[in-house]
Amino acid sequence: MKPAEADLVLGMFYRYAADPTRWGHLMDVLPGEDAAPPAGAMAELAQGQEVARLAAKPGEGPQDEGWRADLGWLALSATGKVLVCSPMAAAALAGLGRAAVGSPLAFNDPQNGEALDQALAQLQAGSGQQVVRLERRGGAGPAFAYATPAQALMSRIGQAGARWAAMRGAVALVFPAPEAASRLWIGVQDSFGLTEAEVRLARKLREGLSLQQAADSLDVSINTVRNQLGAIFDKMGLTRQSDLVRALTELGAVAGVLEAETAAADLSRVMADAPPLQRLTLRDGRVLAYRDYGSPTGQPVLFFHEGMGSSLVLPGTQALAAALKLRLIAAERPGFGQSDPLRTYSFETVADSVVELCDQLGLATVRIVSVLSGGLSALATAQRLGPRAEMVMLLSGRAPRIQDRANQPPNLLGDIRARLEANPWIVEAIFTVLRLRRSHALTRNMARAGAISPGDRAFIETRPEAVDYMCALVGEALARSIRGPCDELKAYRRARHAPPYTPDRPVIIWHGAEDGMTSLPELLGYLGPGAGEVRQMEGIGHYMSQKHWPEILQRLAAGPDHAAGG
Repeated sequence: MKPAEADLVLGMFYRYAADPTRWGHLMDVLPGEDAAPPAGAMAELAQGQEVARLAAKPGEGPQDEGWRADLGWLALSATGKVLVCSPMAAAALAGLGRAAVGSPLAFNDPQNGEALDQALAQLQAGSGQQVVRLERRGGAGPAFAYATPAQALMSRIGQAGARWAAMRGAVALVFPAPEAASRLWIGVQDSFGLTEAEVRLARKLREGLSLQQAADSLDVSINTVRNQLGAIFDKMGLTRQSDLVRALTELGAVAGVLEAETAAADLSRVMADAPPLQRLTLRDGRVLAYRDYGSPTGQPVLFFHEGMGSSLVLPGTQALAAALKLRLIAAERPGFGQSDPLRTYSFETVADSVVELCDQLGLATVRIVSVLSGGLSALATAQRLGPRAEMVMLLSGRAPRIQDRANQPPNLLGDIRARLEANPWIVEAIFTVLRLRRSHALTRNMARAGAISPGDRAFIETRPEAVDYMCALVGEALARSIRGPCDELKAYRRARHAPPYTPDRPVIIWHGAEDGMTSLPELLGYLGPGAGEVRQMEGIGHYMSQKHWPEILQRLAAGPDHAAGG
């Protein structure tokens, strides 16, 4: 491989791997349905998860400096002088140049200085975070760093950071552990050369284009681009799924440091009117956490959260539920939030836990409402409760069926979920990385990437508080572990060939007409004669339940025998 091609490919992969909102494209190289894990994959995934854990763990250095053992950074003033330099950054610069506090950053190779100047110019032009490639001599392969406004590091590096990050025009360079880039470099260096078409694709991807944008630019089909991407990864030595996950983990770790939690005030407003979290001990000793909204004497409603959710319900629920004389009980399913996991997770065992919650709270009858992937747990619980469940309502319900996404618009969240369902052995590794990388910025980007319909895009752009809510929800869902989301995704896979749950009453279904992530025909096909009232909400898709939440609560208050309009 030509050195320029190696640099191009590694720079492309580095840029993509550091941005989880693009992982859906990278995961296209994973195999299709029912693929077995490669030999030794689980051991390598365990190693990758350990790397991810270490990437989120503070280092053992002086607390007043806030150094981390696995990542390094330095700050440059507006005039190019080094304001602060961590030990890891100094180690990463070994052989490249010298970083002395109070002096300009000096490189041995003038081309590296030019590369940094170019990245800083793009930063000043508002292009956002930049990847800087710094060439090492002697065939050791390039070093990589992120250039970002120093303000982005304030929340992560303590008092020392506050001293320089507030300086006007300060820029930070952040370095990953050296072995992260060097491992990929060795694989690329030893590989065969790229074709001209692969070189063109790699160049487009390094520029930041998505796969679809690259296909349009190159005037080829998206399938051609995916095949070329797979060939590039094969030549990089990333043919095994475990290698891909490990590379995502290592090279993606550095970006988590750059994402300051700038929306703390917004998140506090999300939590402001939420009732306190309560904990109930079940017969087997497990703890089930829940929140109790609305009127203590109101009509009980069981709320089943989405697949990356918790007992945190939309802001305003407390007052609205009380006004409607509802008592909305939002339990965190086993393994989510503060609820202990189940030894054997299934929708039936989840239902047993929720039924015991109803018994301990003395709920004679309940109405049930679920969002997205909470649907099968809600249906199983309704089946267990029998006549005690007087109403079941599914909001954007997800059926346990494979949805053919070949003719669907590109959708990050849907594509990632479909790929994970096809490769259940990889679930823990991906969720581990997502848990450690969660941030307000990442949630915002993923929410926008998931808004593929015009109605969803308009909702996200005009309702920024919706993103704040989702950020808080994901943070609570993954606060202790990844067990719940992983267990539930695997349970959905197992439920594909199981008989549908059949509550005593027909199920009420509300669905966004523009929803490209969950299929209403598949849900209706799954429920068959169990489907009752069906209402499609126009002008909205995946975020239907958030947009129409007041109407949903009103429908729950109206009762099972009320025929909703529309």
